[in-house]
Amino acid sequence: MERILTRTTDPDAIKLVKELDGLPLALATAGAYLDQVMTGLAEYLHLYEESWLKLKENSPKLNSYEDRMLYTTWDISYKHVEQQNRLSAQILQLWAYFDNQDLWFELLCHDDSSDPEWIQKLTEERTNFDAAVRVLCNHGLVEANSFSRDSVESGGCRMHSCVHSWTMHVLNY
Repeated sequence: MERILTRTTDPDAIKLVKELDGLPLALATAGAYLDQVMTGLAEYLHLYEESWLKLKENSPKLNSYEDRMLYTTWDISYKHVEQQNRLSAQILQLWAYFDNQDLWFELLCHDDSSDPEWIQKLTEERTNFDAAVRVLCNHGLVEANSFSRDSVESGGCRMHSCVHSWTMHVLNY
């Protein structure tokens, strides 16, 4: 995001802000994505336009322009997350079925050999879960909750309600 803010006269930066209607959540997601990749603003705008068209064709139920705008930025980030860490992408898909305010390691841990292989791998070691969640945090899709010393469970993470809605209605559609 810093790259965008330092180039206030860059026509691609101006175009991106206009495309996203200055919506803070969309700009933050785009900025988080751009911080993770070696993609310029022109290439991001191209990805955005491609994703926008696909979303428009595949999700006619999205009534508002703002929803499509936000969902498009999350779709771009999701594709990059999926390339970086498949477990991260799978957590995001699973999270649609949980509350958006709190997901933590111990919630997913239980001894059941009938669990899908990816959940077994995710909960095999705490570091697997942490690495997967870190990718989501780095892309601005989730945030870590504050950790309490009095808690027996680890600190979890939360997702903005708009992102959660996207996981339910678009990502898992």
